[in-house]
Amino acid sequence: MNYQADPEQSLSEAVLEAVAVATDVDQLALADEFDPLYHAIDPSALDSLFRERCEADRAVGSVTFEYAGFLVSVDRTGQVTLTS
Repeated sequence: MNYQADPEQSLSEAVLEAVAVATDVDQLALADEFDPLYHAIDPSALDSLFRERCEADRAVGSVTFEYAGFLVSVDRTGQVTLTS
């Protein structure tokens, strides 16, 4: 499943929304159903990973981790890919 983050949406919010859609579990119930996202990845680190900075262009690449039974990949464009 692919999910494109809204430009105003943080990457951690995009991951939660994608998992909620894929599992048909309300986003607020995800932590109860699958553990909090921070057990898989630091949400603040994920949100800042691709934030552009003036001194260095780190807005390239992707990050992959496991959460809620999915292999979750997030890239610099805000594309979230869930693979079971």
